[in-house]
Amino acid sequence: MDDDDAIHHYRTLINTIDNGIYRLDAEDRLVSVNDVIVEITGYTREELLGEHVSVLFGGNNATIEQEIDRLRTNVSDQSESLDLTMETAEDEQVRCEIRVNVLNASDTVQGTVGIVRKVDERKQTATETTEATFRRLFENVPGNYLVVQPDDYEIVAVSDAYLDATMTDRAEILGKTLFEIFPNNPEDPTEGVENLRKSLERVGETREADVMSVTHYPIPDRGSDGDEFEDRWWSPTNSPVFTTTGEIDYIVHSVEDVTPIVEEFLADGEDELLQELETADSQLASDIVLRGQELLQQAKQEAYEQLRESEERFRALVTTTSDVVFSTNADWTEMHNLEGSDFLVDTDEQGPSWIEKYIPPEDQPRVQKTIDEAIRTESSFELEHRIVDKDDTVAWVVSRATPLLDENGEITRWLGAANDVTERVERERYLEDAKERLEAAAQAGAVGTWEWNIPNDQMVTGASFAKKYGIDPEAATEGVSFDQFLSAIHDDDRERIKRKVEDAIESGEEYKAEYRVWNNDGELRWVVARGHIEYDDTGTPVSFPGALADITERKQFERRLEKSNERLEQFAYAASHDLQEPLRMVSSYLQLIENRYKDDLDDDAEEFLGYAIDGADRMRDMIEELLKYSRVDRQGDPVESIDLNAILEDVLEDLHVQIAESDAEVTVEDLPCLEGDASQLRQLFQNLLDNAITYSGDEPPQIHVSAGRRNNNWMISVDDKGIGIDPKDQDRIFTVFNRLHNQEAYEGTGIGLALCQRIVERHGGEIWVDSEPGEGATFSFTL
Repeated sequence: MDDDDAIHHYRTLINTIDNGIYRLDAEDRLVSVNDVIVEITGYTREELLGEHVSVLFGGNNATIEQEIDRLRTNVSDQSESLDLTMETAEDEQVRCEIRVNVLNASDTVQGTVGIVRKVDERKQTATETTEATFRRLFENVPGNYLVVQPDDYEIVAVSDAYLDATMTDRAEILGKTLFEIFPNNPEDPTEGVENLRKSLERVGETREADVMSVTHYPIPDRGSDGDEFEDRWWSPTNSPVFTTTGEIDYIVHSVEDVTPIVEEFLADGEDELLQELETADSQLASDIVLRGQELLQQAKQEAYEQLRESEERFRALVTTTSDVVFSTNADWTEMHNLEGSDFLVDTDEQGPSWIEKYIPPEDQPRVQKTIDEAIRTESSFELEHRIVDKDDTVAWVVSRATPLLDENGEITRWLGAANDVTERVERERYLEDAKERLEAAAQAGAVGTWEWNIPNDQMVTGASFAKKYGIDPEAATEGVSFDQFLSAIHDDDRERIKRKVEDAIESGEEYKAEYRVWNNDGELRWVVARGHIEYDDTGTPVSFPGALADITERKQFERRLEKSNERLEQFAYAASHDLQEPLRMVSSYLQLIENRYKDDLDDDAEEFLGYAIDGADRMRDMIEELLKYSRVDRQGDPVESIDLNAILEDVLEDLHVQIAESDAEVTVEDLPCLEGDASQLRQLFQNLLDNAITYSGDEPPQIHVSAGRRNNNWMISVDDKGIGIDPKDQDRIFTVFNRLHNQEAYEGTGIGLALCQRIVERHGGEIWVDSEPGEGATFSFTL
C-alpha cells in the first residue's frame, strides 16, 4: 500500500467517527478539521484553516491553551476531559466535551489533535489502540521499518517494504528476535551485528533515537539452499516509542539499503575504502551518507516522520473517542470490534449472520435493505437501528460504514463506527410523550397553545385557546389575524399586551403577560401567556409559538387575600392608634406619682414604679413601631427618583451620637440612584445600621455598606463583624415581635427587621441575611 492508500484509509476512518476532530500545528493554528467540526460551528473549512484555535473556543481558549501547555511539558501525562463551550459562526454557544493530545516526532512537538463531542451524547471510557490495529496501520506505511520489544528485541511488526528489502516473509520473522533472523556470517563475521546491538542498547539507556553510521551487515540469502550470505551496506536508525506512563514500549528499527552507493564509491581503491568503511566511526562513512545518500536519507526521514505522525494521530483518535470502531467482511455476515466499547458483539461465519443474530426482527428488513443497497452501489451509509448487546439488552445505535476496495474495485471489507444513542432516543420518546400529554391537556381545557405565522399574520391554535378568546374554534384551527385575538382582550389591558408582543419581537426575549379576556360565554377571565419569537437566518421574525393558562381562580383568591390584608392593616392601624391615648394617660399618671410622692415611697415601691414606667415606655415604642409597620403600604410617600448616597448621609448624621459612643467604623461604597420612597428607605437603612451597632459584641463595630447588580435589580448589603445569627433562626428574625435575645441583654421592640422586610417588599425586592454565630452578619436586599 502506498502513501496515498494509507492516507485514504486514515481519512476513511476519520469520516466514520461521529465526533468533531481538528489538528493544530505547533503554533496552535488549525491545519485540518473534519466534517463534524464544520457542521457544529457553521464555518466553512476554508474559513477555519489557518486560524488560531481561539476561533473555536473564544473565551474558553485559555483553558485549551493551558491543557496543551501541560501536555507539552509532561509528554507522559494523559489528556483530561474538558467541559467547555464552542462558539459557532452565528455566535451561539455549544456545550462540548473536549480532549486534546500532543503529537510528538523525534522528541519534537509537531502540534495537537483535538476531539470534540456534544455533551448530550453518551460518555464512554477512552480506549487505547489495539496491537492488531496498530500493526495493520504500520504494515502499510511506506519505508523499511520493523518494531521490536525493548528487552529481547523480539520482532512484533514489520512493514511490507522492509520484507522486500531483506527478502523475508512476515510469518517467518514475527515472534523471533532481530538477531535470530539476521545472524552474523560465521565464515566472514563483521562488526555490523555488534554495532546494531550497541545502538539498540543506547536507545534503552538514553531514551533517544540513535542514528548509526553506514554499516556493513550481510544478510542470509533466502534464494539459496545453503547458508550463504548476501553482502549488504545499510544506513540504520533506531527510535524509541513510549507508553502513556513514559516507559519504552517498542523500538522502531528503520534502515535504508545503501549498497549501490557504497559499491559506487568502492569502484576505485576498493580494498582501502572497504577497510575504512568497516570502522564504526569512520569519517568516510559519514561522507558517504552526506554526499551519496542525501535524497535517499531525506525520503527516509519523511517516511519516518509520516509514520510517527500517523501513529500519534491514530492513537489520539482512538484513545479519546468513545465510538466503536469495527470492521466486517464484504457481505456483513461477520463483525469484529477493533477499538472502543464492546457493545457490538463479535461474530464469525459459523451459524447465523451478525444481522440475523443481533438485530431485532422488526429492524432486520430495514437494516438489510440499506446494507444491500450500499453493497450494490459500493458507497458509504449511515443508519439508526436497534441491536441486542452482549448483555442481551436492546440498545439504539447509529452505524456508519465505508467499503474498502481492492485493486479490481471489489469490496474486500467494511470499516465503520457506531455510537450508542439509547439515551438520546429515550429522551426523544419522552419528549414526544410529553408533547402528547400537553396536547391532551389542551384538549381538556387546562391549557391553550398558539402558533402565529408573523409574515402571513395567521394565528393557528387549538379549540381550547380559541374558546378562551371567544373565537370560532374551526376558524382558529385554519388561522385568523392577530388583531382578531387582540379584540377579545379587555380594553384596559389591550394596549399593554400589544406593546409587550412588539417588544418581544424586537428584543427576542421571552414573552410573558397576565391579562383579562372575554371568552365565548361573555365571561371575563384572567389568563397568563408565555411564548418566544423564532427568526430565520436573516434575523427576520417568522414565528411566535406559545401557550396560555386560565388563572381566574388564582386571581380571585389573590383579591380575597388582598382585601383580607387590607382589613388586617386597618385593624392594626386603628388598634395601635387608639391604644396610644390610654397608654399616654397611664404613663403621665405614673410619672405624676413618681414626682409627687417620691419622698413617701420606700425602696420596693420605687422599684415597682420604675418597672411600670419602663413597661409603659416600651409599650409606647412598640405601638409606634407597629403603626409604622401598618403604614408602609397605606401611607407611604410617592415613589420618586432618589440618591441612596444622600439617604445614607442623613441616616449616619442621625446616628452620629450612637456611632461616636460605640467607636464604630462605617465604610460606604458608591450607592446608586433609583426609584423609591425616600422616607421608608431612610427607615430601612436606620434599622439595619442600628442593629449592626447594637449587636457588635465586645469589639468596636465595623460596618461596610456596598452595592452591586443582581439580575436586573440593585443589591445593597450591610455587613458587620458582630455576634452573628444561627442559621436556624435566620427566617424568624423577620417576624413581628420575634426576638432572639431578652430585654436585659439587648433592648428593642422586635419589629425593626419585620418593618425592613415590609419596606423592601413594597419596593418589589427581597431581603435576607447570611451569617454564622460569632462570624458577623450580612443583611442584603434588592430594589
